[in-house]
Parts: sequence; structure tokens; C-alpha cells
Amino acid sequence: MDNLKVGLVLSGGGAKGAYQVGVMRALAELGTQIDMVAGASIGALNGAIVASAITPQKAHAHLAQLWDRLAQASPVEFQAFGYLTMLSSAGVALAPTHALDRVLKAARLAAAALDVDLSKSLDRLENSLASDAPLKALMDEYLDPAALKAGLPLYVSLFRSQSPFDDLLRIAAAEAGVVDTPESAYVHVQSLPATEQKAALLASAAIPVIYAAKAIDGKRYSDGGIGGWRTMQGNTPAGALIDAGCNMLIVVHLSDDSPWSRRDFPQATVLEIRPQRAIARDPSLLDHRDLLGFDSTRIPSWIAQGYEDTLACAQRIMRPDAARRALRESEKLLEAKQAQSISNEARLADAMARLRRD
Repeated sequence: MDNLKVGLVLSGGGAKGAYQVGVMRALAELGTQIDMVAGASIGALNGAIVASAITPQKAHAHLAQLWDRLAQASPVEFQAFGYLTMLSSAGVALAPTHALDRVLKAARLAAAALDVDLSKSLDRLENSLASDAPLKALMDEYLDPAALKAGLPLYVSLFRSQSPFDDLLRIAAAEAGVVDTPESAYVHVQSLPATEQKAALLASAAIPVIYAAKAIDGKRYSDGGIGGWRTMQGNTPAGALIDAGCNMLIVVHLSDDSPWSRRDFPQATVLEIRPQRAIARDPSLLDHRDLLGFDSTRIPSWIAQGYEDTLACAQRIMRPDAARRALRESEKLLEAKQAQSISNEARLADAMARLRRD
């Protein structure tokens, strides 16, 4: 397909975003074409690195450097009370409905022990639980604004935030089947003013309560993965790339059972890269470490899993596609040589004719 336009969709999932480093290694080795990128949360941050790179090989190299740094020093720093509250927020975001009451009860007990009104504390927080200064520093070091501007089109999902506690309640209602969360907005990062581009990336990764919502065009946005919770509309922002004209999607999931469905996108060919074995390293409902486990014991295993899963999912598709591309290039070269040969023969015949006349 000569008009093939391939979009890479990187879902959110906190520290499990290391999986996407392995995915990019495999895609680079397979010679995969990437024309646009969309990401949510940690996928938005990884997506910015991919979009800024000249080639998939460079994208993998830059991601590998970044995540090696993250494995050595976590970008998440909590205060004492913040750590306890974070356990609650991570549990609400990740736990099934039947565990929600238990999670909230544990959070209330922890807050009561500290003589803190949990709901009022969450409402007034501008995400003082964790500073995004470490993330900003990493972006300044690893993300070149000029390269991003000249790179592949990048789209990120952003969720219109009311307050941290309200955002958590919306997730809880969606988990309980009461009402879905509003859909996330898709934003083309390079179209934003330069002063707001990094803010948009940070906003997409701003997990409620843990990080502060960010102002974009006068509105406050937080973690893009919150939107359209039941179908993962915000957390797997494929729609952004369909709207931009992609007719093939490579969709990378960071959960074992994402409800996102390719059937919602019949207008595109979809290659899904899903974990072939459990990606969760801590199945405990109250354990937040899969979300925030930026450490050397987890990151290398997620990278290796992403690489292995991508080869298993894509190898049989991508290598024939690369072969077809190589064949088309060979055909073009052959056609050019044949045209040159015909031209040479014509000049030779003309020269012989002149000799005979002379």
C-alpha cells in the first residue's frame, strides 16, 4: 500500500512504560515505518522522545538512556502524608470495583490516624503530594524542543480536571458502572505555543492527587488516561491518529486486560501489542508499585518483555512488509536502469546513423 500512513499509539501505565522501550527496540529492528505518534500519561512522555528522533533506531536509543536513568533514580518523591494518600489514589485508579470500598476505608483510617480530613485535603491539593520538578528536569535533559518541533506529529490525550478528589470520584463511578468519565481531549503538541508544549506532556501524565493539573490555553488538565474510562478512549488515544489520517495503527497496551477494542476502528488496520504474560509485578490490589515502581528490579524486566512481545506480535507482519518495500525499491531501480539503457541504445543508434551518412 503506497499511501500507508502508520500511527504508533502508546498507552499509559506509569512505570510500566518501560515496556515501550522494548517495543521500540523490536520495531526498529523490524524496520517499521512510523509516521505519527499518540500517547497518554507515560505514553505521552515516551511518545515525545519517539516523535523527536530522526529514526526508530534513534528513538529506541534515547528511550533506553532515559529509562536507564529512571531505573537508577525514581522521579517520584513523596512526603509522609502524601505517601499514605497516594496508596489510596493508586488503589482507586487500578483496583476493580469490589476492592474500591476497602481501598477508601484504608485511606480514611490512615488519614484519621494523622487527624486529617481526607476529602478536604484532596480538594485543596495542587498535587503537593509529589513535585514534578524531577520530571521537568528529565524533559529538559532528554527532550529537545527544536527536534520535537521538526519531528513526527505528536498527539497526547488530556483530561479536563475539576479537582483531584472529583477526578478520583469520576473514576470510581466509571468502575462501578454508574456513569463513564467524560472523554479526554486530543491535542496536537506541535500546534501549541512553545511555552505550553512541555506543560501538555506533564498534564497528560499528571495522575490525580500525585501530580498537579496543568493549565493549557487557560484550562486545567490532568492525566489523559482518565477519559472514556470504560473503553480506554483517553488511555489509548488511537482516535487522534485516525482523525489525523492514519490507516494503520500499532497500539501498545500496558495492562493485562485492557478493554480497548480494535473493532471500534474499522477504518484502519490495527496491530495490537498486548502483554503475552502478566505485566503486573505486584498483583496486590493495594500495592501501588506497578504504577510507580521506577527501580532497577522492575524496569529491565518490563523492557525485555516489551521486546519479546513485540517480536511475537509483529515479526510475521512487519518483516514481509519490509520485504515488500525493498522489492518496490528494487523495481524502481530496475525501471530506472531500463530507462537509462533504452536511452543509451537510442543515442548509440543515432550515432551509428550519423556515421553511415558521413
